[in-house]
Amino acid sequence: MANDRIGAHFKLKVRCFNCRVDTVHRLAVPAAEDAPECVDDLLESQFLRDQRFQCKACEAPIGVIVAAVEVKEPADA
Repeated sequence: MANDRIGAHFKLKVRCFNCRVDTVHRLAVPAAEDAPECVDDLLESQFLRDQRFQCKACEAPIGVIVAAVEVKEPADA
């Protein structure tokens, strides 16, 4: 598959709107012409809006991103 390459990796800290538990989520953004390459681009992207959240503690579907950072992943990860 030609679109298996990853363009950027991000780590998000998401707070559940219901139980207020914070969880960490990793996102691997596929390499594409309009793919987000930095945190600012990610926060404004359709890619992020298309992601779905479900709290691991209470299964609520609503969360708030409280932190986002770009992370460097090893080439073989």
